[in-house]
Amino acid sequence: MEQAASKQKQVFGDRIQWMSVLIVLCFLSVLLLRSQSAASYPTYALSLFMLATFPKWRDVFRLHLIRLICALLVWLCLSVFWSDPFEWRAAFSVWTRALLVFFFVVAMAECQLRGQLQRWMGVTLTVAGAGVVLVALVNFFTTDPADGRLNGLGQLDTHVVAALVYGVILLFVLRTATMFDSRTIKGAAILVALVIAYAVYLSDSRNAWVSVTLGVVAYGLAYRAVDWRQFLVTLVGMGILMGILVVALAFGDATAQMVLPRGSSFRPEIWGETLRLILDNDALVIGRGILTSDDVMAGGILMPHAHNIYLALVHQGGLVALGLYVVVLASAIISMFRNFDLADARLGVSILIVATFSHLLDGHELIDKVGDTWLLVWMPVGLALGMSWTPGRGRGL
Repeated sequence: MEQAASKQKQVFGDRIQWMSVLIVLCFLSVLLLRSQSAASYPTYALSLFMLATFPKWRDVFRLHLIRLICALLVWLCLSVFWSDPFEWRAAFSVWTRALLVFFFVVAMAECQLRGQLQRWMGVTLTVAGAGVVLVALVNFFTTDPADGRLNGLGQLDTHVVAALVYGVILLFVLRTATMFDSRTIKGAAILVALVIAYAVYLSDSRNAWVSVTLGVVAYGLAYRAVDWRQFLVTLVGMGILMGILVVALAFGDATAQMVLPRGSSFRPEIWGETLRLILDNDALVIGRGILTSDDVMAGGILMPHAHNIYLALVHQGGLVALGLYVVVLASAIISMFRNFDLADARLGVSILIVATFSHLLDGHELIDKVGDTWLLVWMPVGLALGMSWTPGRGRGL
């Protein structure tokens, strides 16, 4: 009896357990809550918890990757001071959101370091995510949306964002399928994976189709690969073949409409106009500022952002911001390659592949309240940070 009570006390007194609960709540808030303010409440709680336990994780600043992450976040935050117009309230909001992102990344890293994804947290994220996708499918077939596309619930209010996040959930399901030896669990996971893949298909987003397919292929190759070198060579080869296939279909008379039913969706015009604004304002190096409007006219329509996260970063923080972001991604991937035998490394690399390719055509903010970018970028970066983190002297739970 005393041993059971001691064990229960240890579980409920374990701060990693509480961090895991808060991260799961952040995940669910993206999937279920339409109000971005309401969805942010778990992130505030997580940040306060991280602040209160700072001595337990302060040695994270020894790591090269966290310094790069801080440099990227701080640079984008500093860009508020040369934004036009500059507003103190908006500037404070940017700095606050950057702190929320920072604490989330560190919390994710600690959970990875302590093997929490191998315990209940990974399975919970998988089951919860799959459940939300099923609800979205039911909602799609019962409401029959006018545009015929499957849009997500909560913060996933567009078909593209929904499909990309569902792609992340699909990768979690595949990870679960490879974790257990039980044929029943594997069979159920594969069935759920097929259902989620169908949801991605119903989104009618060509971007998501290609990006999620690349992520799934990457996970399959990573699972079978002997080491990261074999994985990388095979992935590059598969990527080239897929690229050739997509281009051939896009330029074929009989298949162009199938691949690009809405043409280029004004992407070249949007990118060209965004770049023109950057160059006309001599902002190529340091950007126009994160608070400066990035609305552009394309095809007679006012477009709200660059629809390309890399170009958006140049607009916000110039080549400095873009360079820092590329170095952060490269460092995260290197960290995962060094730990390629871990399931978390294979998962993280696959998610980053989805993000990297999808953000060529969509995405515009790295610093924001909890949303799709947290799951596509900051979650795998947090996993990579955990893999490069070794316990320091005096660290405890």
